[in-house]
Amino acid sequence: MKTENIYLVWAHPRRDSLTAHIVDEIRRQSTSRQMKVTELDLYRRNVNPVMMQEDEPDWQDSTKRYTPDVHSLFAEMQGHDTLVVVFPVWWYSFPAILKGYLDRVWNNGLAYGDGHKLPVTKIRWVALVGGEGKSFIEMGWEKNMTDYLVNMCSYLGIEDAEVTFLFDTLSAKPEHFPLLFSQVQEMVNAL
Repeated sequence: MKTENIYLVWAHPRRDSLTAHIVDEIRRQSTSRQMKVTELDLYRRNVNPVMMQEDEPDWQDSTKRYTPDVHSLFAEMQGHDTLVVVFPVWWYSFPAILKGYLDRVWNNGLAYGDGHKLPVTKIRWVALVGGEGKSFIEMGWEKNMTDYLVNMCSYLGIEDAEVTFLFDTLSAKPEHFPLLFSQVQEMVNAL
């Protein structure tokens, strides 16, 4: 199924970061292919990443009502067929704000449990890695992160999940940007 509506979630504290430029390129490429894009900038929206008792999953009750913020953020995904998540890799993981969003919003009774699932059919992860690809791959981090992200999606009932790694982003000079942009253009074109 060809993607028509993208929900684009991203995390970086600076709006002028390379992560933000990658998000801009994904949006530009998507709209040039007549895809609609809705964006959730976790930092500018001031999404609270802290799991409080009110949003803690209740494994015995998949009908639990979470805070209005959680239900509102989950509802924003409705009507989209593809979720694209863009983030810098910090300490071989997500920024805390993205991890908190996943913990709170992709919750039992919303994203999984008793027939519930995310309202999308595809998920694409775009991970900006500061270092070079060779060492990241040799140390097993590409496989580790890919397995984690793809298996998380499978648990949520999404079998069409892929990860795109963008390497050498800390030392990226403007002449390196076209290579990174082409990688995300290819990702969008394949949706």
